[in-house]
Amino acid sequence: MFNRSPLVKVSLFLVLLFTSSSGVLSQEWNYARLALIYGNNIPFNFNSMRRYTEGIEIAEGTIIGVTLVDSNQVGHELTGFDLNMRAFNGATEILGDANSLDLDAIRIRAESYLGFGLGLTSAGYVDLAAGWTTLCSYTDPSPLFSNLTWDNFQLAISYECGKPVSDGGNGTLLGEPPDYYRVEVELELVPTGPGF
Repeated sequence: MFNRSPLVKVSLFLVLLFTSSSGVLSQEWNYARLALIYGNNIPFNFNSMRRYTEGIEIAEGTIIGVTLVDSNQVGHELTGFDLNMRAFNGATEILGDANSLDLDAIRIRAESYLGFGLGLTSAGYVDLAAGWTTLCSYTDPSPLFSNLTWDNFQLAISYECGKPVSDGGNGTLLGEPPDYYRVEVELELVPTGPGF
């Protein structure tokens, strides 16, 4: 008798990309925006024993463009940004039709895809969590901030799920009940510098 492994499918939806900073919302002279270029639905299909034991990594699954403009308003000197992420609305688990997984089953990384070079610091793979977590930070290496446009400054967002601890992950999904799990992720662009 042939026995097929049960299917676990985890989908990550990047449906809400917003920019904010508590100090910037009322500052009309600055402009910050994330542009989704591609990759807003990231499916992880665990449909073989190999995928269960090795996990799945989706490198550069999402590409986002960053636009950040400083009007040179006195007292608000823009120097760069932080890119933060969290589970949508502070969700505490990855929900399935009948079951759930811990948020840290998914890890996310942001790196330069185009234009950033020096000045961008990636935190590497970071666990998905209910609270805001910084994925990367950018500080313009030149003394005067150079405006960023989405077509020339892009970040690659990579994902991993079910990677064994021995390989640097948070553990395999072996033993988890088969289901179709879903979670949404928020990204937040926070301008940095004196006055922000």
